[in-house]
Amino acid sequence: MDPGGRPPTDDSGRHRDLVCLNTGDGQLLDVSSQAKVLETRFSQGLAVGDVNADGFPDVMVANLSANRLWLNNGDGTFSDMAWSGSSGRWTTSCLVVDLDGDGLPDLYEVNYLAGEDVFTRRCEGPDGSRGICTPQTFSTATDRVFRNTGDGRFEDVSARWGLDRPGGSGLGIVAARLFPETPAGSLDLFVANDTRANFLFRASASEDGTPLARWDEIALGRGVALNDSGRAEACMGIAVGDVDADGHLDLFVTNFLDETNTLYRQDAQGGFSDRTRSAGLESVSRHQLGFGTQFLDADLDGVLDLVVTNGHIEETGEEGRPFRMPPQFFWNDGSGRYRQLSAKGLGEFFGGAYLGRGLARLDFDRDGAPDVAISHLDRPAALLVNRSAGRGHRVVVRLVGTVGGRDAIGTTLSYRLGPRRVMRQLTAGDGFQASNQRVVVLGLGTSKSVPEVQVTWPSGRQQGFDGLPLDGEVVLVEGRARVYRLPGPESPGR
Repeated sequence: MDPGGRPPTDDSGRHRDLVCLNTGDGQLLDVSSQAKVLETRFSQGLAVGDVNADGFPDVMVANLSANRLWLNNGDGTFSDMAWSGSSGRWTTSCLVVDLDGDGLPDLYEVNYLAGEDVFTRRCEGPDGSRGICTPQTFSTATDRVFRNTGDGRFEDVSARWGLDRPGGSGLGIVAARLFPETPAGSLDLFVANDTRANFLFRASASEDGTPLARWDEIALGRGVALNDSGRAEACMGIAVGDVDADGHLDLFVTNFLDETNTLYRQDAQGGFSDRTRSAGLESVSRHQLGFGTQFLDADLDGVLDLVVTNGHIEETGEEGRPFRMPPQFFWNDGSGRYRQLSAKGLGEFFGGAYLGRGLARLDFDRDGAPDVAISHLDRPAALLVNRSAGRGHRVVVRLVGTVGGRDAIGTTLSYRLGPRRVMRQLTAGDGFQASNQRVVVLGLGTSKSVPEVQVTWPSGRQQGFDGLPLDGEVVLVEGRARVYRLPGPESPGR
């Protein structure tokens, strides 16, 4: 949006996507024209990843028609990479990540609904008035996956890799190394489906442990296809992280009004169970319609807090079913149990009601504390800068892979903080139509030094890093012992 809150348009008056430059002084500058990103299609979401491994992040945009891949030229401009494989689908979210371990990021389209009338059909409510068509009204659209061949082309491998599962209506996706048995160089995929069972694709390996570039759908057997009542929910946003410091990644999924959001907690055997109620997240979400969500360590105490943006899809006028809804922030008490904080203490934004949709995590002002960007359906996006009092110490880590994908997705970092061992993982996909900044924030609380950090790269290589700078930002490169410290935002020469 421009400063007046208006969506940007091109010379013909069509709405276009927006590229903003962080000027470093708290301002965002519209540089869409200078960046040559002239996207006027009906965009849904985006994903960021280094498609050609040149060190500059590229952008994939999910559209209602043909998706787009913008290559970063390294000089502040982007080029539209012709991509004939993507056309005619309703892609909601997308993913740019190396799935087969060859070092080249592949592309995943999360597709929603299909049919000639999917954009034109009108449905009636119970009283005969015009209403929203439910997802069950239409056929589902199968997701598609494209392998990066390394020569500027992308090959459709959806069926070959076992990722063309029918019966979904996907809205969100995350890629992570969810299980200890996930083969080196591979990632597991979780897809949130709307009113249909979710998908969990586990990466397969041969007998010697090498990746097979093949995925098996195991959501029902692992406990994440349905909720604890055995029902499919209207799943949208996804957050992934270890909420209870047991060394296993958990999944949090946002759902429709009257359903409650769902926290799937993973056990040592790789199974998940619905722990929404025991985590304190059931009653506080039942009367909300959740979209984007992320885990983040807001106060840098080494424990993952949670933020959710809400908003209905239609204005019914019924009591207890508001159209606009307030966002929510939940503080983790350290045991994996959450408490919703009041809007009064969180800031003016949390006291309002919105039609929230996408939500991404970033460090806008590079102070080491995670900030949040939220998109809305009918108003400008919101940038929430973290001003939490009493924040702990931290170290911010950027990762560069040398074996497999340069983006190093699936890298795990762990460290000792008091009696607990904290585990963080760099993931991709980032849920509903969003892409987080590719950094890992290690919250240290009141610790006066940084403990040794154990890094397990997607290739399986393990390294230990001791003496990282307190409250600093560093780059770790796979296979190198040297720590590259980045200057702060106020450092000379920046």
